Amino acid sequence: MGYRPGMSILDSLTDNLDAEHLGKVAGPLQDMLSNGGVHAVLDKFHAGGLGDKVQSWVGMAKNLPISADQINSVLGNDTVKSIAAKAGIPADKVASALAQLLPHAVDKMTPDGKLPAKDAKAPDVADLIKNMQAATALLPK
Repeated sequence: MGYRPGMSILDSLTDNLDAEHLGKVAGPLQDMLSNGGVHAVLDKFHAGGLGDKVQSWVGMAKNLPISADQINSVLGNDTVKSIAAKAGIPADKVASALAQLLPHAVDKMTPDGKLPAKDAKAPDVADLIKNMQAATALLPK
């Protein structure tokens, strides 16, 4: 179904993907962002013309959303398929999960609006998912 005007990103998260798919992508995403990986990922997004989105995730402004198509375009089908193989879910579900999780994970790594050190550990993405789901559960239906 995807994001629709008037719905929060958190509503979109639970609307599009179940907790199982998100959970299966958590480990590979955390690995991808750890030990300087976040710098490489964000460099790819800048090179792909999505610097405004990256800046919103790193900075103190509201996180701009990203689409599964943009994830595929920037990270490449090989990367998405590799994560899909590790996670045991279809590549389209991986791209959708990354589109939902990546902005929040980067935001969590940059609480002061600055990129972390190259050796910084990525946030616990599984914990991030739980927090997002808990926040969604509190929203009025």
